[in-house]
Amino acid sequence: MVVAMSDAERFDAFYAESRDRLLALAYALTGDLPASRGAVRDSFVSAWHHWPKLKRMNDPETWVRPHALSHAQRRHTARIWHRDRKLDPDVRATLDALAKLPLPARKTLLLHHLTAASHQEVAREVGLSLEDAQARLDAATAQVAEHREVPPTEVRRLLDRLVEQCGGQRWPRATIVRRSGTTRRRTHALAGATLVVVAVVGSGFLVADNHGVHPTLSAAGDRLTSAPADGADEDSSSSDSGSETITPTSLVSKAQLTRALPGRVWRVTGTDPKQTATLPCQRRAYADPKASTALVRNFTAGREKHKPQLAAVQTMELSDDVKSARRGFATAGSWFAACDVPRMQLVAVRRVHGLGDEAEQYALRAWGDSTAMFVVGTARTGRITTVALTRTSGAGPPHLTANLRMLVSAVDDLCPTTLGGHCSSLPKAKSVPVPRAGRLPMMISEFDLPPASGVVKPWVGTTPKQALRNVAATGCDHSSFHGGVWKHAATRSFLVPGGHLAAAFGITETVGRLPTQKATAFVAGVRSKLDSCSDRELGTKVFRIGTGPTLTAWRVRTQVSDKQTVTFLMGVARSGGAVAQVGFVADGRHTISEPQFVALVRRAGERLSAMPD
Repeated sequence: MVVAMSDAERFDAFYAESRDRLLALAYALTGDLPASRGAVRDSFVSAWHHWPKLKRMNDPETWVRPHALSHAQRRHTARIWHRDRKLDPDVRATLDALAKLPLPARKTLLLHHLTAASHQEVAREVGLSLEDAQARLDAATAQVAEHREVPPTEVRRLLDRLVEQCGGQRWPRATIVRRSGTTRRRTHALAGATLVVVAVVGSGFLVADNHGVHPTLSAAGDRLTSAPADGADEDSSSSDSGSETITPTSLVSKAQLTRALPGRVWRVTGTDPKQTATLPCQRRAYADPKASTALVRNFTAGREKHKPQLAAVQTMELSDDVKSARRGFATAGSWFAACDVPRMQLVAVRRVHGLGDEAEQYALRAWGDSTAMFVVGTARTGRITTVALTRTSGAGPPHLTANLRMLVSAVDDLCPTTLGGHCSSLPKAKSVPVPRAGRLPMMISEFDLPPASGVVKPWVGTTPKQALRNVAATGCDHSSFHGGVWKHAATRSFLVPGGHLAAAFGITETVGRLPTQKATAFVAGVRSKLDSCSDRELGTKVFRIGTGPTLTAWRVRTQVSDKQTVTFLMGVARSGGAVAQVGFVADGRHTISEPQFVALVRRAGERLSAMPD
């Protein structure tokens, strides 16, 4: 009778059979034995974390090997073997010869000699065509042989000496590795969630509005497409590592999304090879127009009383090469950094470290007839770009933590394939200044503006023009951006056409550049005039509503008659020698909150980094 092995027994056998081989490969790649041993150990911890899907692979080593090599390369920062006086001179010389090879050629040589991978598998793992991989192998063999002054046929013997150098290493017991992997499985999401919450609370970038919630991007309605479901909501998202394409099994599953956004019943509402208008702000069908494969999966959560509606989308594109994937990732980010959907506000941008080769999150708020919060996570691993979008109806806070967990699941399912790159390693999300965007990047644009209460029509900006007159100035400061040594001075206004609002209602901004010392003095002068205005101007009360190292904002209330009082919000921001002054005039019940205005002044300060010298 044949007794089936348990998962633990199969893993333990795999660990014992593969660890020395992977150590020798990582050591030959980096020349750093301690870093290689730690990388291999941690890769097996990760393998047990993902064992439910790895055990179904024909060769789980093809998943662990890229992890071990990438971890070893990250840990290795110097050629450590030169510091080891006991290192055999013959081994040192071989490591020196390998270190002179470009990384793709070195990987090709080592995979060919130190693994059982076929020529085709080696080519896929290093991201080269079969012909290019063979050419790299021949050139690398010749270069090592020349450096070591041996015939090319002796290169394999030199590499065998490196394998011997790795012998006799002490490894943690398989039970310890499995226990670490189980702990990682339990705490991985929690650690990522904690880091995200700390970054959000500690960054100070998101400012609570007058309802006590963070202003977030409102979504432009529910634009999630639907297609016939393929029934693929099993808890397995790993594509065949030997395949040169991505399949629906590479997408996030229903079970994974349930772990990322718990407490709701999720269902797959469509899996489709077309993206079209799947994502809000999407300007064309694909970020990489030459992508060889593209997939999209839509999810919705069951409706529950007194809870917001939830939806999620994942898209995935496979580019022909890493360079094209980088461009696709940048293009996808530009969609959300400068969204052209009316009544869509960019609230924050976050860079995610420790996730794939590059990753970002964009917080968006859609307002108007329907209000929704979007978080869009974009990531690239190797040749694959994936977007994870979460949508929450209503004015509540966005699901930043949940979106990051979903994005981590997406990347970790894709990175082990021969098409992927780096995986996740305790991702950390950090708020960063918004990227350059808009017709005049040094000025705020429509997608920077918060909604005004009672207004459902979108903001429309006037064409920027030379700042002959500073329309953002108040009666307290009368500041001018014209003449003297001012450069690049421009001004514009934002109105709501057809909103039936007072003629004075709107947002104004004026920007310009001075020598840094003069810009500092200019801002100090505006502050002094505003802070003393209540004493100088009868009937005018001025209150500071926000202050910081680079910005100050005020509420100016002027009594123009016994029955009429005008309230004006004004702020100044400086970045080096660049200065921005922002003003807002309300219209009775139609206004924006003071925290929202302070956030807008801060955004104007961020935009100043795009001002030319």
